[in-house]
Amino acid sequence: MSRQVLHLCRKQSVITLVAGLLLGLLYVPVVGLADDDAAPPSGRSSGGRGCGTSTMTTKAGVPALILLTPNGKTGQTVSTRPTFAWFVRDAEPFPVEFRLYAETGGIASRQTHHFTLLKEIKGDRLRSSPGIMVLSPTESLPELTVGKRYRWQVELICNPSRPSSNLFAESVIEIVPLQPALKTQLAKTRDRGEKAELYAQADLWYDVLRTAFVAPGETTNLQPLRVSLLNKVTIDTTERKLLQTSPIHTIQR
Repeated sequence: MSRQVLHLCRKQSVITLVAGLLLGLLYVPVVGLADDDAAPPSGRSSGGRGCGTSTMTTKAGVPALILLTPNGKTGQTVSTRPTFAWFVRDAEPFPVEFRLYAETGGIASRQTHHFTLLKEIKGDRLRSSPGIMVLSPTESLPELTVGKRYRWQVELICNPSRPSSNLFAESVIEIVPLQPALKTQLAKTRDRGEKAELYAQADLWYDVLRTAFVAPGETTNLQPLRVSLLNKVTIDTTERKLLQTSPIHTIQR
């Protein structure tokens, strides 16, 4: 075989090999991350867009929907029927949907954060109101299990015909056992402020939330406690001022 023919054969072999490798890459399965494998949810709707078309200047930059959860961490509670609350920025009423998801697989699977739908609350009676909306403990929500984590989500239905335009925010809650020492301390007082302080010392976010925002019409001065909580939810002065001056709407389901 001549040197020229040998060179052509080798060149053809290289081309065939490269083509085969490229073709093989086209069939390599792409491994995508499921929605539940994403980073821990922030508790905020993305951007400053709201469902409505107008936004007051004083509200510029404030998310249209903010869940009352501690920034950057999973909130805990000893209550198996916890209180959930969220802030709605805009005045125009829109349908609201609340969903609760249960974590599956136990501690070993927490790197992947798999959750399944446990309860959904929606309907014409559940509509947004500007300010802080509080979903009080109710029999319509299932009793949660100590030792498990749950993801809760609030969605504003901007346009039923265009689900992609809806706004939603989500966060994670963990149900933890009530420690004997804390149980003893709680039994010694009936003052809501003192109870809230005990819950706060134990880092039980949702129990402090329940103490501060359930039954807001009571004469007990809970405003300092509410301000302290909202300071942990908000990230700047504009948000802080807006949430601290917001009315509280209790949802009964």
